[in-house]
Amino acid sequence: MTKTFMGYRNPDGTVGIRNHIVVLPTVICANSVVQQIEKQVPEVIGIPHTHGCTLDPVSNQEMTAVLGAIGSNPNVAGIILVALGCESVLLHEVAEIIAKTKKPVETLVIQELGGTKKTIAKGVELAKALLEGAARREREPIPYSELIVGTECGGSDSYSGLSANPAVGVASDLHVDQGGTVILSEITEFLGAEAILADRCASPEVRQQLLDLVDWTEQSLAQLGSSNVADITPGNLEGGLTTIEEKSLGCVKKGGSRTVQEVVGYGQKPSKRGLIVMDTPGHDIESITGIAAGGAHLIVFTTGRGTPTGSPVCPVIKVSSNTACYQKMQDNIDLDAGLVITKEETLDSMGAIIYDEIIQVASGKQTKAELSGNREFALRRYGSGGCIIY
Repeated sequence: MTKTFMGYRNPDGTVGIRNHIVVLPTVICANSVVQQIEKQVPEVIGIPHTHGCTLDPVSNQEMTAVLGAIGSNPNVAGIILVALGCESVLLHEVAEIIAKTKKPVETLVIQELGGTKKTIAKGVELAKALLEGAARREREPIPYSELIVGTECGGSDSYSGLSANPAVGVASDLHVDQGGTVILSEITEFLGAEAILADRCASPEVRQQLLDLVDWTEQSLAQLGSSNVADITPGNLEGGLTTIEEKSLGCVKKGGSRTVQEVVGYGQKPSKRGLIVMDTPGHDIESITGIAAGGAHLIVFTTGRGTPTGSPVCPVIKVSSNTACYQKMQDNIDLDAGLVITKEETLDSMGAIIYDEIIQVASGKQTKAELSGNREFALRRYGSGGCIIY
């Protein structure tokens, strides 16, 4: 019997687990308009950001693609794009990307409408109409195999690789075995552990793509200078980690033990099902933005130090590696994998608990990040020389 969760079937045949109406600026100059529309219509989700205008054509191309992909995320039922009118990210290009999903796309240009007040008034009118349309949609049974789950870790500690990350790996294996898709992110946290994943690649071509990506990441980091702490944060050190290799060995465990089917670029939607590696940076917010742009429905985020991080379009399930962190930040953390350390749960049983939470959230259960209104958003940027700007 096919296992199902309760989701929304979209006009293009994809599946959403949320029914969001989003107001997205194409440029930072439109942020205040977006924020005012959200203030007057709080049921919509505004996504202010610092991007949208640059003289760097490489960054500009990726910004356009990722903003379009965020609007295309299957959890978005309709969208209003707000432009100033003179930015380098072109409104019509972003709108054309989103329109391919057959969802409603409305556009506002501040300079053409005669200023912010008129744009806000039009945006409020459009937002209310889109919400009325979204309210008519109903959930229906959807096979587990159509669910895309992202994985992330941040604020890691010495327990992360022993409890939360491998428990998420168990949940990842359970989902892949149901025919679903899991995205393993953060290439900067593969360094020193890439051979583990390379040995599990589906083909020599996928293996080479993975190793080339890790090599390119190392070269990019080398251009930024050296570090005595091997590029881990002060919080990681205080949590008991000592090197990036030690952190990486824990990070890759979130991907479980299944075959790596594909390597995709930042914000790129997988073309295959199963375990997928995505090129995202170690910056948590930039990474989960890329995962969301890649079509993930939700993200499982492990932490040992604690974090409130969420996403505007994807529910984020927070899993602590230790019980002290969970007890300290219960407003922000959904599950306590510290129970593995205290032997109240095994990795297998904790993984099953995490997977059950994934299915419940896919069917509508609110995460702590959603309840707290955490909607962090940032884009990774390339420089014109092809090097990531961290």
